[in-house]
Amino acid sequence: MIRTVIACGLTSVLVATTCAQVVLGDNKGKVRATNALATISGNESALQWSRRDFQDGTNSESFGFWPAYTIQVNQPQFDFLGENVGFGDDTGNVTITTVDSLVSAGWPNSFTMPRYLFRQGGARTNRSSNGDHGVEGTVWIKYELDDSNPNGWNVVKVQVFAWDVRDLIHKASGTKTRSFSDTAAPYRIDVYVASDDPNPASDPQSDSNWTLVGTLSKANGTLPNVCEWDPNTSNTFGECPQATLDYLSGNNAQGIAFYNDPTNELWYSTLNVSGQSGVKYVALVIPQGNQYGQDPTLNASNRTSSSLRYTNFTDVRVVAGPAGPEGDVNGDGCVDDADLLAVLFAFGQTGSNQPEDINRDGVVDDADLLTVLFNFGSGC
Repeated sequence: MIRTVIACGLTSVLVATTCAQVVLGDNKGKVRATNALATISGNESALQWSRRDFQDGTNSESFGFWPAYTIQVNQPQFDFLGENVGFGDDTGNVTITTVDSLVSAGWPNSFTMPRYLFRQGGARTNRSSNGDHGVEGTVWIKYELDDSNPNGWNVVKVQVFAWDVRDLIHKASGTKTRSFSDTAAPYRIDVYVASDDPNPASDPQSDSNWTLVGTLSKANGTLPNVCEWDPNTSNTFGECPQATLDYLSGNNAQGIAFYNDPTNELWYSTLNVSGQSGVKYVALVIPQGNQYGQDPTLNASNRTSSSLRYTNFTDVRVVAGPAGPEGDVNGDGCVDDADLLAVLFAFGQTGSNQPEDINRDGVVDDADLLTVLFNFGSGC
C-alpha cells in the first residue's frame, strides 16, 4: 500500500513537472508589434526602437539592438505588422573578452555566453542628445505567445533579462579597463497580458483588452541598478559601482558568478503572475524611460551624454502553468490526492518553474500545502 502511494506520488510529480512550460523564449513565441521600430543602422528619432549594428573588434562579429526575443531560426524575422525585426540567428555562443576591472576581481580573461544574451533590445526614451533630459515618451512592445494552445495560457511568470551585458562586462578595445554602461536597464517596466488583441498597433495602457498584472522597477528592487555616474572620473557614461561588480562576481543569494552561469534565473527580473488564464499576448511597457533619465545626480550635473538615451533588455521569457483550479498542480482539472502528494514530495524545494510552488514565491512550503488543502475537491 505504501509502495503504491509513493509510486502514485512520484508519478504525479513527474506529470506535474511537465505542466510549467516556456511559451515565449526558448524558440517559442514572437514579436507582435512595437510602437518604436527603427531602420537598421539608420538615425534614430523619437520613440524608435533602436536597432543599430555595432562591430565587435575582439570577436569580429556584428551584433545589433533588436527587440528582445529568443526565436532561434536562421532567417529574417517580421512582426505582426510586417516590419522586419532583424535576423533570427541567435544560436550558439559568443566569446566575451572581459573588462580589466573584472579580471582584477578574479574573472577569467574571456568566457562564452549565449548569443541571445549579448544581443541588445534598446529603446531611445529620452531627449539627451539635445541636452534635454526629459522622457521622450512611453515605449511598448507586444509579444505573441506560443500558439500551440488555441485556448491561451495560464501565465504564471514573466522574466526580463535587463542587464546591459555588452558594456558591463565586455572589453571591446585594448584601452577599456573599467566597467561602464552607455545604455541602461529601464527604470520601470509595466507588464500587461491579453486574451485578444484586435488592434496590434494599440497602446496596451489604454486598450481595454489588456490587463496590467504587475510592475518591474528599480524602485521595488526587481530591476537592477546597473551603473551610475562617478564624479571622480571624466567619463560621461554611467560607470558600474562596486556593489554591482560584487553581485556579478558571486556576492548574491546563490553565490553564482555571472561568467559561470550566465543564463541562471538570478540574472532575470521576474514578475510572478496569478489568476491570468487564456492569455495569448504579453506586452512590456516602459513608461518612464531609462534609469539615467530618472537619476537626479546625472540630470543636475548635466552628465547625461548623447549615448545615455537607451533603455536596455535582452531575453524575455513567459512561463505558463496548469490552468485548472487553484491547487491543481498536475493540471488534470481536479484538486485531489495526486496534487497533495506532489506538494509533499517537493516540500522544501527551492528554485523557479516548479508547479508545486503554487504561489510562486520560490519555495514549496506550508503556504502551497494549505492552498491544496483549502481547495481540495475543486473541479472534481
